[in-house]
Amino acid sequence: MKNLICAILAATVFAAIADEPPPFDLKKKPQTEEEKAARKAYIEERFNKHTGGRLIVPGSLKGKFVYVNAQKRAPVKWLQDNADVFHKNSKFTIEVADGEFSFPNPKIQGEATLFVVDDENLPPLLSAPESRWVMVNVAPLAKGRGEKPQFFAARVQKELTRGFCLLAGAQNSGYPDALVGCITDAEQLDKFADCRLPVDVLARFAPYAKGYGITPAIESTYRKACKEGWAPQPTNDYQKAIWDSFHELPSKPIKIDFDPEKGK
Repeated sequence: MKNLICAILAATVFAAIADEPPPFDLKKKPQTEEEKAARKAYIEERFNKHTGGRLIVPGSLKGKFVYVNAQKRAPVKWLQDNADVFHKNSKFTIEVADGEFSFPNPKIQGEATLFVVDDENLPPLLSAPESRWVMVNVAPLAKGRGEKPQFFAARVQKELTRGFCLLAGAQNSGYPDALVGCITDAEQLDKFADCRLPVDVLARFAPYAKGYGITPAIESTYRKACKEGWAPQPTNDYQKAIWDSFHELPSKPIKIDFDPEKGK
């Protein structure tokens, strides 16, 4: 689905620029940061002119996941960075807040909660699906190679990723050696280069999260919203031009010719 949406957006962009050749060769790969920025700005400008930009379909975005920070060893920015990645990939509302973790019955925030704690007596990861929470414990991640700041930071990100996947019903993958696969020791996290996830894992989030009452944002374009009749008032010149094209009255009155012979 995500690839299909990207393909549709790409087709829209190239349809938009077809009537006005760009000031650069689309077949030539940009070499400098300035060229990349110029290409990106040009395509975005043409996309906005043709479509009016992106909108969230009303009623599509419901509920939220919350990362609750109940520790001080890992910076809260690490939690926010992880939440931002999942928001970008899933279009869910994901927030980060301070709070407490009272085992075994913590108070959840939002519709489902990922607690982050620092406790020497708890394992690195706990899941309580029926209670709508998962706990990530940074204390075990700081041992062994985790005593080195770079290893600790990487482990926390990876375990947060595993924790969110558990919370969103996406543990394990059909692809081998996935971060959400079987891991029985914190040291095993170190073999993964980053927190990237296979596509089959990402695809499981929305169907599972629906059970919590959490649904992702569905994006559309301003032009399509005007066509379907739910577009808000325009907020820029691109949108105003599109709005006017759908709402302007006919410049000439409709003329109906009556033929008496055909009326017999």
